[in-house]
Amino acid sequence: MRNRLVAGTAALVAATALVALQAGTANATVAGPLLYTSSGAVNVNDPLSADLVAGTVATMFNPGTTTGVTCTASHIGGTVGSNPIVGPTTPGTASGLVNVLTFSGCTSNVPGVISVTSLTMNNLPYTLAISDTAGYPVSLTPSAGNVIQATAVLKTLAGTATCVLKANVLNGNATNVPPQINLVKQLLTKSSGPGICFPSIEFTASYGPVTDGGATVLVN
Repeated sequence: MRNRLVAGTAALVAATALVALQAGTANATVAGPLLYTSSGAVNVNDPLSADLVAGTVATMFNPGTTTGVTCTASHIGGTVGSNPIVGPTTPGTASGLVNVLTFSGCTSNVPGVISVTSLTMNNLPYTLAISDTAGYPVSLTPSAGNVIQATAVLKTLAGTATCVLKANVLNGNATNVPPQINLVKQLLTKSSGPGICFPSIEFTASYGPVTDGGATVLVN
């Protein structure tokens, strides 16, 4: 089993480049649990969490620009639902529920916006899955009948503006060096809001490392 620091786990986003990756062959060289720490396998129902990679920010920008909302802090957390045994000929996917995804320290450089009152993720929990196939693809999906939804409340020169943006799925990948989950330019489209709200935004953030009771989570 190769010790690779995982930047994303079954219980987290993340939320997610968030770019879908083609599945490859199983990464594991020796059969073992997909997710583990220095103490052993990550157990089902273990709580996992991660913050933004130190020195980075989360952004929701108008596509192709650097105009939008920037947040200096974000936290993602959830619980492990499954952690299969994987090996050279037995690829697998771990999954779990994300029940916490918060943002703070948010500001905006959109003309006419004075401040960001709040940025909230709705319709939690989401299901996050991570595969041991090449590239460690990650997906974040809503519960049946729901969508992934972000609500930004902005204080503007004309009053309060509430922008609601939605996506059906967020796709991404984890990396070992550096150990993090990369969410790059994941598209959400506006479902409601005044003209100051962009028709769509690209969400970018990097989370890591993921921890289980303080221990860094690894992927086989």
